Amino acid sequence: MNHHPAFSRREMLGRAGMGIGSLALLDLLGREAQAAGSPMAPQAPHHAPKARAVISLFMHGGPSQVDTFDPKPLLVRYAGQTLPASFANLNLEFTKTSTAKVLASRRTFRQCGSSGIEISDIFEHLPKVADELAVIRSCYHTEFAHAPALYMAHSGARQMGRPSLGAWAMYGLGCVSENLPGYVVMRDGPLKGGPTTYGNGFLPAIYTATELRLSGAPILYLNKPGEITGGDQRRILDFSQQLNRRHLAEQPEDGNLSARIAAYELAYRMQSAAPEAVDLDQEPASVKALYGLDNEVTRPFGTQCLNARRLVERGVRFVQLYHGGGGDGWDTHGANDSKHVRNGRQIDKPIAGLITDLKARGLLDSTLLIWGGEFGRTPTSEGSDGRDHSPYGYTVWMAGGGIKGGTVFGATDDFGFKAVENPVRVRDLHATILHLLGLDHEKLTFYFQGLQQRLTQIDGESRVIREILA
Repeated sequence: MNHHPAFSRREMLGRAGMGIGSLALLDLLGREAQAAGSPMAPQAPHHAPKARAVISLFMHGGPSQVDTFDPKPLLVRYAGQTLPASFANLNLEFTKTSTAKVLASRRTFRQCGSSGIEISDIFEHLPKVADELAVIRSCYHTEFAHAPALYMAHSGARQMGRPSLGAWAMYGLGCVSENLPGYVVMRDGPLKGGPTTYGNGFLPAIYTATELRLSGAPILYLNKPGEITGGDQRRILDFSQQLNRRHLAEQPEDGNLSARIAAYELAYRMQSAAPEAVDLDQEPASVKALYGLDNEVTRPFGTQCLNARRLVERGVRFVQLYHGGGGDGWDTHGANDSKHVRNGRQIDKPIAGLITDLKARGLLDSTLLIWGGEFGRTPTSEGSDGRDHSPYGYTVWMAGGGIKGGTVFGATDDFGFKAVENPVRVRDLHATILHLLGLDHEKLTFYFQGLQQRLTQIDGESRVIREILA
């Protein structure tokens, strides 16, 4: 006689109240894993890396290049006028049809550091670390709307569903820490592209990001119920893993189950490691002040930045921070100047503190920092005091892990509209970041839908921006 269990292994885990069952996996994995073996084990890079970890500082909404890192004096001269007729030679659809007037920047730029990089006065503290920055003023793509631009900036393609840069980095290099995820996201609100923005796409779900919350339990569903002791939890997990491995032995081709086994173990270890990793009470008051945690304006993003430092210290490979979620953030269709001043104050001290702290701890040389948004903004006005989206020429800067600080690369036209000198495509940025991590963007591939897919394969060839490398 055949005896059928009353419920499945998954149901058993949920009913047992382990706190690291299927609910935790929804947060940790996003969807069923497809990898076999030990997908999170550290992998050998293609060449010697300059960076061990990445911290991405993403300004959601699109900061204005002409109000931050790309000064354009002609904006003052032509303020209130339409762009010169010769400007139509840029062949931008916007300039052919728009009668918008030039909007002068109200910001003052000054040369900073021994390198003389020009930085806007919305930043008070970043000028002190100017010589660590490589400012790329000639980034561009063609996506004018937020969601496809966000997908482009993260995955190199305008369509949702492709793997993000962080997921590719995890796939290529694996995880250093046995007790923490390799790819962590922190955000201050919803993204216009949704969680797909930083997702794993067609890569196995084990490579998706784990979202870290800055209040309450750091990871949803990770805390074990109070009535379950550590010993009981371990015994329940051991029993479920025994059943899973027995099933895997019968169906060794089941990559989903193999990755799920690894995820259960990671979730169990994270219950003690994750809370400690983000316990900022361990930090002295002087360090908290360095990041601006003693001020309500800078505390939110400062908390993200300090947590990022603690995570990379503990072996997390890729940390993605977002500023400007919810509300309008950096999406300044109106009140462009006052919103940039507000946003600048919120991020300035935390980012400068992060760079200073990483350098003092000997971590800056092995940690790559990236700052930028999904696009820039127009030099012309939207309404009376706003700026519209502009992907045709915007600024990104990098610092740390293998970057030649005190560098300015590329240029936009005299009004800051279009990249005209050493244009840098998104795929070039991605190729450069992978290169610094020790990965050849042409060799980092994953077989999907009959093709060897890669991060940089969309829309032509890619190149590493060697001019900004140390």
